[in-house]
Amino acid sequence: NLRRAAAAADAALVAKGERAARQQEAARTMQKFFQVCVTDRAPLPVSKKWGALVVINALFHVYFAINNLRLCQNLIRAVEGPAFPKALDGQTVEGRHFAKAEVVTYKYFTGRLALLNSDFGAAERQLSWAFERCPRAATGNKRLVLRYLVPVRLALGVFASEALLRKYGLDYFVPLCRAVHRGDLNAFEEQLATHQQRFIRHGSYLLVERSKLIVYRNFFRRVALLHPDKSTKLDIKRFQACLKATNTEMEVDEIECILANLIYCGYIKGYISHAHGKLVVSKGAPFPPLRELGLTSAV
Repeated sequence: NLRRAAAAADAALVAKGERAARQQEAARTMQKFFQVCVTDRAPLPVSKKWGALVVINALFHVYFAINNLRLCQNLIRAVEGPAFPKALDGQTVEGRHFAKAEVVTYKYFTGRLALLNSDFGAAERQLSWAFERCPRAATGNKRLVLRYLVPVRLALGVFASEALLRKYGLDYFVPLCRAVHRGDLNAFEEQLATHQQRFIRHGSYLLVERSKLIVYRNFFRRVALLHPDKSTKLDIKRFQACLKATNTEMEVDEIECILANLIYCGYIKGYISHAHGKLVVSKGAPFPPLRELGLTSAV
């Protein structure tokens, strides 16, 4: 396999203190294969286009390895072009179909690219497809998909079950998901700090950090439920006092800034009355269920 051989050669060069360039050379060679496949004009049943996905996935591997992700868009444009077989959801076209393993790999990489573009809806769809169609026996690959699917769903307020996380050896997500769900700011910060290097290594740190807004939303919702009269006018200083009770010191201006962001993102229905120091919320569903907000990039 050209890609693996190039990766091994680069590792050997780095070990010697030399510049790694074999994967870049391999990518240029594979680009030629890619062009031959996608520009083939033979009838679809015998077209070389059916072999393009293997090359595209190999190029994805290399581009991610050498951190040259802008070149991935050229591959995606070719796949989304009118001449490419429309069979990326398992369809059979003119008696032909792509191997499921290749489609799963393609969805995995395009899901990760969608994350980098903050398109969380597309990322969730692509990664979910990859996870659901990945063979049950391929636990390593399913774990790899979940590394990104779990935090993207977490940022959207959807929590993976503890059983699923433990099944695939992702136990470190369990207390993190619990902290987000409970609105426990201290526990969230502790877990984020504990696993910071792991998330950075996986390229998901900033995505996991986005979940902090959900933590605030859930914390403020719990405080709002403490109002016995179900008032729609919530004292911001009460939020401040509750934060202080959890050892989180915060000025009123900071709290108002967070609340404004939550309102903008749709996590709270209401507005801030600066003159009276109140958060005025809607009578009906002031804290809309997260699942109803849709899979948007406004997290």
